[in-house]
Amino acid sequence: MTSAREPLEPRSRPWIWVVYLGLFAVVIPWYVPSDAPVRYWLGLPHWAVVSLAAQFAVAVFTLFVVARYWSDAPPDNDAGDAGEHD
Repeated sequence: MTSAREPLEPRSRPWIWVVYLGLFAVVIPWYVPSDAPVRYWLGLPHWAVVSLAAQFAVAVFTLFVVARYWSDAPPDNDAGDAGEHD
């Protein structure tokens, strides 16, 4: 039986990878047709603003995942101070 206090590692959460795939799909402006008229937002092409906003969302989501799911606990099979160096 497993302990209820096991660390929640991000790699064991498929929804995290789905969110990353969706965000990175928005970061790359493949969805803008090459013959589409260029619209400007904040002095930049609209696709650049969307790409920058999506990249910011990747950073914020990464911050959330690290804060919520990353484990700092050493593994149970740690042999004391054998891995530490001065």
